[in-house]
Amino acid sequence: MVDKSKEKDRTHIRVTQEIKATLDKHQKAIGSKSANDSIANLLGIDTSKPKAKKTRGVYNEHSGPSPVIIDNAILRCWEYEATKDKTRAGIITAVKERMQRPYPNGTTWMSVYPRWYKESLETYVDGRLQSLKAKGFIDNSKTGVWSIVSNAIESEEWDLLRKVSERIQPHKQKVTLNISDLLSTRE
Repeated sequence: MVDKSKEKDRTHIRVTQEIKATLDKHQKAIGSKSANDSIANLLGIDTSKPKAKKTRGVYNEHSGPSPVIIDNAILRCWEYEATKDKTRAGIITAVKERMQRPYPNGTTWMSVYPRWYKESLETYVDGRLQSLKAKGFIDNSKTGVWSIVSNAIESEEWDLLRKVSERIQPHKQKVTLNISDLLSTRE
């Protein structure tokens, strides 16, 4: 028996319990989401719709200093206090201070990227913290508290981090440089 549906392109059909059970089994076997698709499959009708392109959120290109500058500022929080834990707020404060330090030419990272500094610095630091954690440099086993991994950075590497701070003066970036490009990989 066939009933007209309120939807213009649909028709309801009635089947016995035995046929419904068989149709349900077929639906599970083929991974179909609906009885309509299962019946179409049995009849050899292709009901697949072309996949729509997934729309991704608007990707805002990073408009601040290279990741190595921020990673350096974060890691140097532990330079003289390797055993001391740091809070997110403390790390952000230290990074802000580093971004405000003037270089011999009078520029600061904050002056080169003023909008980024005001609008995106904290979010970007959060992302860099996660990146440094994934690379084995820091950890946050306690919520909201960060610590440097024991012996994560050797003395020559601290020298290199200091040089990065001193020598890479504020400028608009053309090349992205990551801390893992400078320091040896962590196991």
